[in-house]
Amino acid sequence: MWEYISVRAENALSIKQVMSLAMFMLGFFHLCLMIFFGCFKIYPMAVIDFCSVVLYGVCLIQIQRDKSLLFLFNLSYLQIVLHSVVAALLLGTDSGFSLYMIAVLPIGFFAAYNFNMRKQVINPMCYVIISCVAFCFLRLMSSYMGPFYSYGNKAVDSAIYMVNYFVAVITIVIFISTLLNQIKILENLRVFQNKQLEKLSKTDALTGLANRRSIEERYTQSEALQEGYSLVIGDIDDFKTVNDTYGHNVGDTVLKAVAEVFKGTVRSEDIVCRWGGEEFLIFLPKCTHNDAANIAQRILESVRATEMHTAEGSVFHITMTLGVATERKGMEFAEVVKEADDKLYKGKHNGKNQVV
Repeated sequence: MWEYISVRAENALSIKQVMSLAMFMLGFFHLCLMIFFGCFKIYPMAVIDFCSVVLYGVCLIQIQRDKSLLFLFNLSYLQIVLHSVVAALLLGTDSGFSLYMIAVLPIGFFAAYNFNMRKQVINPMCYVIISCVAFCFLRLMSSYMGPFYSYGNKAVDSAIYMVNYFVAVITIVIFISTLLNQIKILENLRVFQNKQLEKLSKTDALTGLANRRSIEERYTQSEALQEGYSLVIGDIDDFKTVNDTYGHNVGDTVLKAVAEVFKGTVRSEDIVCRWGGEEFLIFLPKCTHNDAANIAQRILESVRATEMHTAEGSVFHITMTLGVATERKGMEFAEVVKEADDKLYKGKHNGKNQVV
């Protein structure tokens, strides 16, 4: 409970759960009031509280059936207002029952947040205006008339006032903390979803590698820092033949296997990207031409050694051709890509399965 009212809870109560809890607590509170007023022979209030207990019992049953939650919410709100007005008129404003006019002020905003999400338009100021009018009415009436009933003991007067005070405070705390927990969890969900969308926008769905957007952001950063970089572009040899011979499912498996080879070979600061189709690109910041060539050679050898299995149990191998280029002063990223691509296609024309 402390975690919840401190707005540190991991889960927020739903509107149905909040209303069920509120109906139970209100019903129990009015049951206690009924017994209390009966003991002091304030029978009109005892009868009113008996009716309130019945009302909240019926509401609790209807809420469990998910019936007309907004109607039940408004009914319970009006009961609180009317009960407070009648109690304050019969027992005087010093009894503390008028405090509930203040306690129910957050209820309108709680209703607006929760029921507007159900496409039911709620204006929270309607609740605020009703509460303020009722409170002003009580203050005005108290100046012209005194209480009709008395407990006959000032200690009891003080005690019932303090009880009403603490119940009013608890009501405010519960509704505000519930509303804040709901907002916090919704914000956390949106942050998580935004991160997922951001990840999806920068990731190739099939291989889990980066996409062109990630590469573009990284080379822009490298250009701003004026750090050199190298590129390796690799293309799977005869990939169309693999698809035609074994099917596209096997082709997808090949792409995933090659992606794993790339990820297992590069440095932690490098970015591997599915450049398009069966073509892969590695962005290697602060990497010399020789180091980039060595990385490309290791990839070539690892791909050669990878065994691919079909559903029928046959085994085949694949090869790649890779082109390596290094950024030189004054070169644009597109020029470095074209140079690596030209070397890749040079390797394709010279027999494939090689690093150029």
